[in-house]
Amino acid sequence: MLGAYGYYLLLGLVWFGMSLWGSHQFNAEALFIVVAFATQFYFKHRLTNLILGILALFFSIWMLLDVFSSFDLMAKGAHIDGLSGGLMVFCFVSMIVAGILIFSYTKLSFKDV
Repeated sequence: MLGAYGYYLLLGLVWFGMSLWGSHQFNAEALFIVVAFATQFYFKHRLTNLILGILALFFSIWMLLDVFSSFDLMAKGAHIDGLSGGLMVFCFVSMIVAGILIFSYTKLSFKDV
């Protein structure tokens, strides 16, 4: 579970840093990811863990479908290059980590008993 928090914290920090230093724009979505997962890492609230896991899974699937759409990977002669393949792997890893967050809800539930 610590790895899941670290993954999404690192994702948010890198995204925030890239948008801040690359295009000199404040990225509120990336900052929200960092604040939400840092707060969850500190408090370890069970229901929030479940909600964050479900939202992360939804947005991971959304991003995978966006990669398919952006690179037109459903076309007849589509070719998966390094960028599209890397983005797909990134989305699959994010789905697995979101599953860890969702199933850690049950682990935290039984911890109190």
